Amino acid sequence: MTAPAVTRVLRALDAGNVDVRFVGGAVRNAVMNLAVRDVDIATPDIPARVIERLTAAGLKAVPTGLDHGTVMAVADGGTFEITTLRKDTACDGRHAAVEFTADWREDARRRDFTFNAMSMRPDGAVFDDHGGWDDAKAGRVVFVGAPADRIREDYLRILRLFRFFAWYGRVPLDAATLQACRDHAAGLDRLSGERVRQELSKLLEAPAPFEAVKLMADSGVLARVVPEARDIAPLKNLVPLEKQGDWLRRLAVLLPDDGAAQAVADRLKLSNVARGRLAALTAASTVHERMDPQALRRALYHDGAALVTDRALLAWARTPSEAGLWRALLEEAAAWTPKTLPVGGGDVLGLGVTPGPAVGRLLAAVEDWWIGAGFAPGRGATLAQLKHWREQLSDP
Repeated sequence: MTAPAVTRVLRALDAGNVDVRFVGGAVRNAVMNLAVRDVDIATPDIPARVIERLTAAGLKAVPTGLDHGTVMAVADGGTFEITTLRKDTACDGRHAAVEFTADWREDARRRDFTFNAMSMRPDGAVFDDHGGWDDAKAGRVVFVGAPADRIREDYLRILRLFRFFAWYGRVPLDAATLQACRDHAAGLDRLSGERVRQELSKLLEAPAPFEAVKLMADSGVLARVVPEARDIAPLKNLVPLEKQGDWLRRLAVLLPDDGAAQAVADRLKLSNVARGRLAALTAASTVHERMDPQALRRALYHDGAALVTDRALLAWARTPSEAGLWRALLEEAAAWTPKTLPVGGGDVLGLGVTPGPAVGRLLAAVEDWWIGAGFAPGRGATLAQLKHWREQLSDP
């Protein structure tokens, strides 16, 4: 918040002694002594005036959302969101009609949680109308005003509640807040798959998301966004097994089978890459803690260490036993280096095999032999084996 690029933006906006302040997550994280990543700034100036000030200071201004008072400032390669103070005039449960204001209290009143409603001047003076400072310090996630009112304004706030609780909550959510979520869970059906995915992925990336997911399940929220997730206990087992959290793997452990994964991928509008990975994570797997070394080598060769590791973690989380065997399997997967069959289709054709299915069959046979030999045979030995089998074919 004191970086040179931020200072340049503040100086541009503060020309004429305007009351410019930091808002949102930057203030919350500063109060909680956490790293500040995104620096958002608010000002009573209208967007057109913001653009004028930035341009006059030699900074690039990108009008990303003028109707809602948002301008993006670009300075020294960094981007900073600048928003004009607003008050809501109408809400439909997802989008709000806004009116610009110069009243900081009005702007704070429209925000979701108390610790997100604080603002801070560049000199460090914090303005807190809703007890956000104490809530941030205590780890309490509390709506500004009545929970039901905030939720009816924007149903996405239900998911944001559980996401912020997963990351910052150290005090249980109060009964009235959970009841409001339960009462209005049907409103989640109005959200786009993209927005649900954004919130769910951020929640599952939290260091310890299980309690938040459990509260979602207990309040009927999880059934609205991932109805396929009926057994959440494996998530609690999975998290301590991971070296690094992975939201797709954590989502997969909640799902029963690959049919469910397809439905979830459609609903959450997953990318093709994420869709394929989720399907692979939830497909039937031969990975288990007592698999013999040759079977493990085959799995690593065909599927790769990353997928075998994922499948091992998921299986271990669902049947938490035999820790020593699982650790040994994971260690072997971690030490795995990809192998390449030393012969190819051209070698088969070079032996006079007619192009067609016979090429693939012969190549698959020699590959199976090579894997069974522990990947030890080099090109010469593998070619010799290929030639031997070719000579035994009556009709290549």
